[in-house]
Amino acid sequence: MIRYEQKSSDVIPMEELLNIFTNVLKKFELTNSEIRIYSLLLDEQLTARQIAKRLGLSERIVREKLRHLLELGLVERKLVNRGWIGYIYWAKAPREALKVLLSKMEEIIRSMEKEANKIL
Repeated sequence: MIRYEQKSSDVIPMEELLNIFTNVLKKFELTNSEIRIYSLLLDEQLTARQIAKRLGLSERIVREKLRHLLELGLVERKLVNRGWIGYIYWAKAPREALKVLLSKMEEIIRSMEKEANKIL
């Protein structure tokens, strides 16, 4: 049996790696508001203002949540000019959204494995 002797210098890089990993996972967390917004957008295309009114949220909060949903690839938007210029949002189909999320997670895991191999 081979025994690995941990050096104190290994502890710091591993702590950093675990902190990075934890922070990355937090980016995939969805709030209750984000889940409600995604569910609403599965049925129809809406503006941030319309979403805010339907869900009883502030428009600022809705825009913040939409930004996160866009980053995750769960919703899409299109710039429209209907006497006003703004965005219309819609949700990706659940199967497609799940594929996008899993693909992003796999990409992050590969990146973390490379970093781990450098450190350990």
